[in-house]
This record gives sequence, structure tokens and C-alpha cells, in this order.
Amino acid sequence: MTDRTVFYQTLAGIPQGYYTSYGRLADLCGVHVRQVQAWLRTLPRDTELPWFRIINSQRKITEHPGAPRQYQRLAEEGLIPDDRGRFPLDRYWPTSAPAGQNIKETQVRS
Repeated sequence: MTDRTVFYQTLAGIPQGYYTSYGRLADLCGVHVRQVQAWLRTLPRDTELPWFRIINSQRKITEHPGAPRQYQRLAEEGLIPDDRGRFPLDRYWPTSAPAGQNIKETQVRS
């Protein structure tokens, strides 16, 4: 399975009402965070993948042209930032995988 396929599958697996960070997604996919950012930038505009569920490590939305749409999509799922712009920690995904564990390593061990 290619790194990009792992990325698509992991991104698709983020449940509605949850979010993750660029870095956590990179860890899960076994790639560098810049690779995740590049793949997100190249998603088609009409993608059904939940790109909007990826936020920065401060639990905030990084400013970019699609940020207003990202806020809207997250709000539609019940994710509302606090007065400092941070999203609730209890909605961070995944809740059980240890930091540093990645999907590719898990598949090799299985």
C-alpha cells in the first residue's frame, strides 16, 4: 500500500464530530507533516474526504483561503471553538492510539 493510499484511508476514517492535527495524521501515516499538508492542498475541490477535520497542533484552524468553509463544516458537526479559537480536546482523534504509532507499522505487525 502506498503512503498516499494510507493517507486517504486514514483521512477517510476520521469520524464525524472529531478532528485531528496535521502532525498526528502524519504520525499515523508514517510520513512527514509537510507531506500531509501537500496532499491536503492537492485534494480536488469537490472531494468527499473530510479535509476540514484537520487542524493545527494548537487545536486551531490555520488561516488559509478555505478557513471560513472549514469553520462552517466543523460547526455542522457540532465542533465549535472556544473564545480562544481552540477546539475541544475531548473531540481529538484518535483517542486511543499512542503517539508515534503509525498505520503502516500496525499493518506490518498484523
